[in-house]
This record gives sequence, structure tokens and C-alpha cells, in this order.
Amino acid sequence: MKKIISRYYFFVAMLLVIVYQEFSSLVLYSEFAAGLSKFGYYFSDMMLNFLVILLVFIFMVGAGKWQQINSRKFKWSYFFYSFLAFLALFIWNFIKFFLFPPTQNGLAYQLAAPTFTGATAFLMYFFYPVIAGPIFEEMIYRGLVMTALEKGKKWGLDVLGSAALFGILHISDYGWVLTDFFVYMGGGLIFALLFRATKSIYWPIGLHIVYNGIGHILPLLF
Repeated sequence: MKKIISRYYFFVAMLLVIVYQEFSSLVLYSEFAAGLSKFGYYFSDMMLNFLVILLVFIFMVGAGKWQQINSRKFKWSYFFYSFLAFLALFIWNFIKFFLFPPTQNGLAYQLAAPTFTGATAFLMYFFYPVIAGPIFEEMIYRGLVMTALEKGKKWGLDVLGSAALFGILHISDYGWVLTDFFVYMGGGLIFALLFRATKSIYWPIGLHIVYNGIGHILPLLF
């Protein structure tokens, strides 16, 4: 069974990427979402994505790939790589601020944010974008995608493929703006390189949580 899963790993992995990018939108644009409260809508979106991640986890375990990226070994070099990746993200933010206009994704969030109250505010200011979102995205775009593209590792296809699909995720619902794609692809490249350097999913997850946490929590303090 494991050999069969491994043989079709790439194709199933790409199918799961498409499902992750489209499944929640298809459901939430249907009649199912018509009667949902604002909290119910965003919570449903998060849970639908969680179901896909659960499938990804089961699939990777069955294919023997989860064990490949599940190393909890600590090395000071990994901490140093994470620090360099954090600096790279900071520099990239500085560069993109001057080179590119605000992203459609970011503008949509800024418009919606003032309407968040109560439990919705906790979910959408903190839990979903800072905790759940980074875990989901790293599982998909680093864990799943980069293991599916590992045969092209020597040409950097695992890093480029991961970054490109990460960029597509963030623009697909808000208009296919090329500058927006490059903004998110740049960040995706940094996370992918950190995953390549550490060979563990936990380091990019940790960095992604810290990065999103700074971006979402600091503005609330000023």
C-alpha cells in the first residue's frame, strides 16, 4: 500500500493543494453560508481548511513522508538559519513597501478588520492568522509540496514550486495581480529555504507564527 501511495504521491499532493485553495471558497459561496454569522463564516472557513490539513497529515504518514519532515532535533545552526530568515523577511518587507502597492489581500483584510468584534475579533485578529493559518500553510506549501517536488531539489524546483503556489494561494481570491504574487512569493521563498536548511517543518512554522504575530499584534498596540 505504501508503495502505491508513494508512486502517486506527486499527483495526490497537487490535488490536495488545489482542494486546500478552493474547497472552503466553494462551500462558503454556496447556500450553506447564507445563514452563518460573521463568526460562523470565518470559523467554518478555518475548520474546512483544517479538514484538508488532516487529510494531508494522514496522506503523508501513509506515504512515509511525515516522518521525513518531523524531526524535533535542535541545532544552534537551525536557530541561526531562522534568525537569518527573520532578517530576510524584515528586509523583504522594507523592499516591497517601496517597490509594490498594497496587496489586494491586505486591503481586503483592512476593510474587514473594523467589523470584527467579540469572538470574531479573537479568531480573526489572533488565532486564525497567527496560529492556525501558519500551521496550515507550512504543512501544505513546505511539508506537502516540497516533499512532492523533492526529485527536482537539485534544480531548486521544490523551493520555487512551494513559493509559487504560496503566492497563488494569497492572490487567487482577490484578483490575479502580478505585483501581489511577487510579494507573497518572496516570503514563500524565504520560508521554503528555511525548510530546506532545517529539514524540519517546525522551524518554518515557528518563524511563520512569529512573523504573522508581529504583523497582526503590533498594530493593535499603537
